[in-house]
Amino acid sequence: MYLDPFLRVNLENGQIRRGSMNNITTINEIAKLAGVSRSTVSRVINNDPNVRDRTRAKVQAIIDEIGYQPNPVARSLISGRTRVLGLVIPMSYSSVFTDPFFGILSQGISSTCTVNNYTLMLWLIEPDYEKRANQNILNNRLIDGIIIASNVIDDPLIEGLISRNVPLVLIGRNNRPEVSSVDADNIHGGMMAVRHLLSTGRDQLATITGHMDLYSARDRLEGFERGLQEKNLPILEERIAYGDYTEKGGYLQAKSLLAHSSFNGLFVASDLMGFGALRAIHEAGLRVPEDIAVVGFDDIPAASRHMPSLTTIRQPIHQMGSIAAQTLIDQLESGNTISPRRIILPTELVARETTSGQ
Repeated sequence: MYLDPFLRVNLENGQIRRGSMNNITTINEIAKLAGVSRSTVSRVINNDPNVRDRTRAKVQAIIDEIGYQPNPVARSLISGRTRVLGLVIPMSYSSVFTDPFFGILSQGISSTCTVNNYTLMLWLIEPDYEKRANQNILNNRLIDGIIIASNVIDDPLIEGLISRNVPLVLIGRNNRPEVSSVDADNIHGGMMAVRHLLSTGRDQLATITGHMDLYSARDRLEGFERGLQEKNLPILEERIAYGDYTEKGGYLQAKSLLAHSSFNGLFVASDLMGFGALRAIHEAGLRVPEDIAVVGFDDIPAASRHMPSLTTIRQPIHQMGSIAAQTLIDQLESGNTISPRRIILPTELVARETTSGQ
């Protein structure tokens, strides 16, 4: 570290004046200049309240004048903390960067990290390199804890992190009582979509699911089926298409449904797939909502701007990210002494043109 060679410290009153001096590079040298112990300097640097105001001012004046910055690596070795959180998204690069859900979620996580003076590290896991990526994450020593987005069923990474006692928060349904999680009420969201479609006079309902290895997709499908059961309506396999949360997937699965079944209402498990489904319906020469009413899920910003605007189930994406980050930070700051939290946030219907025609 460079020090102004003309800096001199008056140890009697803690004031700093110019003069000739060698470089100061260690806490020990700062302690010698201030006439205090090394541990006192350390307490000042770490904002320990158990330091006299006069002593703190003297030490801080020296630190400020020389521009001393604690070595973050050394501090992490001493404290066992890096103040770095990991965000793991078990999706391909193309999926992550084309789906606004992950951008909004990451913003919520990042903003909370910034407020709490944490840094966020992002891992994207390509399916072809999943095993290698998991090992890299499990062997990483730069992070204090991990948030996993889009909770995959039977994910070996989760088991590995739990076995290593890595502080962990899941975004999505959680079947592990020792792990905290944050999720939207996907089942109730699916039920609301069905109830709304039925309220508009549609009685032949179909659905396009998301990835079925994700809890969110299974829960939204369960909500769809429960909604039909409420009205004693049949659950027909030919009216269920299995998508992948992409616009292309929604388009292809809607074309398949149109070719093999008849329906006048469609619940699509994401807004992106909903946009693809709307295109397929239009290409088939059908009108929305007159011939087929459509409900999506997420309420990403483009849903309100689409032509026609998309009726959807809104989940609080940004809030989920923020709460997940705060939950993990609270866990870390408590020394992992707080009990795991299982937080489920409400979903709500946002009615637009694809069901009302307004």
